[in-house]
Amino acid sequence: MSSCANQCSVDNKNAPTIPCDVCQELLHFKCAGLPDNDVKFTRNKSKSIKVVCNSCSNNIAQFKDIKTLISSIRSDFNTAIDNLKASFEVQINNLKSSLTPKQEIAPVVFEDVVSEVMERQIRKQNLVLFNVPEQPINLSRDEALIRDRDSVNNILLHINSAYDVSSGSIQRMGKYLAGKNRPVKVLLKNEQEVQNIIRFAKQLKNSTQYKHIFVSFDRTPRQIEYYKLLKDEMDLRTTNGETGLKIRYVKGVPKILN
Repeated sequence: MSSCANQCSVDNKNAPTIPCDVCQELLHFKCAGLPDNDVKFTRNKSKSIKVVCNSCSNNIAQFKDIKTLISSIRSDFNTAIDNLKASFEVQINNLKSSLTPKQEIAPVVFEDVVSEVMERQIRKQNLVLFNVPEQPINLSRDEALIRDRDSVNNILLHINSAYDVSSGSIQRMGKYLAGKNRPVKVLLKNEQEVQNIIRFAKQLKNSTQYKHIFVSFDRTPRQIEYYKLLKDEMDLRTTNGETGLKIRYVKGVPKILN
């Protein structure tokens, strides 16, 4: 067996060698591309000149590729975080600019605002389906999840055949209560998919099978409260004689429009 780190065919214990700078395994001078018996090089080798065997050379190349990939992922992650911070700052600055000079945001209120903004950002990729029938209670959790996923897929396919949640995250919201259907929360790929499905969900009303299904954004408690207040205002205005009033989302915010 060759004593050279490069596993060459030379089997000469007397052949001059030099250690690999990485693994310290001995390497024949010829395998390292050096003249035989180059004692001067061995003794005076500059620290900037590295002698590396084939195995270590391949490992270094792979390490550089992995390092480049990690660097790219870190860069993308930092960019996403910076964009998220910028979005928060814009929304907070807009809130501040809407206040009169005499108004101030108390520290506790400010933290509530930041928390609400972050929570809304997290929920933007979620879709909530109401009145999806519960699975039989005798099923295991995994079996019930599989059936819920199939039910959601069939509903979304009825709205638009382009959407599929076979690999997405879905879950029932809240505790199980006999006789009641818990809402189903679905995580989609992006916010645009959620908006597109909401836009075409009205097609379900024309379906005998799914006309009882209601599809909604994943709202925070504050958003739900605000929507109820808006609905009460619209009902009151309708009672007072106004016609054609509807609640429409404008840049993600519900408003009463004619």
